Amino acid sequence: MKRSAMTVLGSLLLAGMGMQVPAAELPAQANTVTAVAAQADTLAAVGVALGAPAKSVGKTAAPAGAPVVVDRAEIQVGNEIITTLEIEEPLRQLRERASKEFRGEELEKRLRLAREQHLKHLVEQKVLLLEARDQKIDVSDTQVSERAKQEIDGLRSQFSSEKDFEKQLATEHLTVEDLQSQREHLVREQLLQQKLLQSKMQELTTGGDVSDAQLAEYYRKHQDEYKRVARAKIAQIFVAHPDAGLPAAEFEKAERAARARIQEALTELNAGGKFDAAARKYSEHRATAEKGGEVGWIEQGELGMPEFDKAVFGPLKAGETSRIITTGRGFFVVRVEDRQEGGAVPLDEVRGRIRQVLMNEGSDARYQAWIDSLKQKFKVTYADSKSAR
Repeated sequence: MKRSAMTVLGSLLLAGMGMQVPAAELPAQANTVTAVAAQADTLAAVGVALGAPAKSVGKTAAPAGAPVVVDRAEIQVGNEIITTLEIEEPLRQLRERASKEFRGEELEKRLRLAREQHLKHLVEQKVLLLEARDQKIDVSDTQVSERAKQEIDGLRSQFSSEKDFEKQLATEHLTVEDLQSQREHLVREQLLQQKLLQSKMQELTTGGDVSDAQLAEYYRKHQDEYKRVARAKIAQIFVAHPDAGLPAAEFEKAERAARARIQEALTELNAGGKFDAAARKYSEHRATAEKGGEVGWIEQGELGMPEFDKAVFGPLKAGETSRIITTGRGFFVVRVEDRQEGGAVPLDEVRGRIRQVLMNEGSDARYQAWIDSLKQKFKVTYADSKSAR
């Protein structure tokens, strides 16, 4: 059986980080495990990391020739430790994946960011765990066991047989029972952290109201985010250019016929004809022709035809019909039924959205202040400096 660098336990580590192995990296018969959801260029999303404790990880296989990582305590958070393997194993697998897409300084920049966020969130998860225990928060054994079983069943389903699944586990010095026990350990910690966060949710998300002055100041600084693109509600008559692959003589003849068709439609309109009737009779865009030419609302620039925009969003007013508009796609006659000018959206229209943005920013600040207080409470000490950060 061909061995992939992504082991069952390696996958669990990435699963806890909200990441997945792209399907292209898996053998035809999946004999390793993929987690769920992310692509290689989202290394910065490692900020949701939740690594597995080394004491319950077992041996994950590194590629041949990879340096041996000596496991030791790197960070102490209260009476919990974060080890070398907890830090390095997910990052090693991230490096393997990222190096397929990035090179040189770009790769190193992404990995530095990933490492910073990984360390930050490993510490954050530890202080949340310690605070949950300190508050005597508990979760039931049944809930833990069922969640762990569901996750392992998800892993198992990606193997062609139970025998292949157990064979893969054996290469990692594990049994199904070992894996269940280890996953229960992680799940219990995750559930404790979740219950703690749920209990703090109202406190963290409820703050003082936002003043009118704060709203106005934010609006002033972010006016580019609150601009409205010009829009028009239109109906159209469209006649396409002939196929460019036609012989020159045939093309010219077909082009003259197309021009004559659109001109006939415009002449009929100028003589008092109804736009919807002319669209049904002349337009070659069947989907809108059947509706009397109705297109609906479009934004300026949406169709990628500057000549079209110049006519529709120029001097035409609601209720007016254009002359023939020649574009690279063909010929148009357009009726503007309604329009909305572009420009700055008034503060009153976006007041509610801005208030929510500012309240969210306040929630984020309160959450970070709480996490910082927990770091002070439980004391975070790094092996390289022997001092709390």
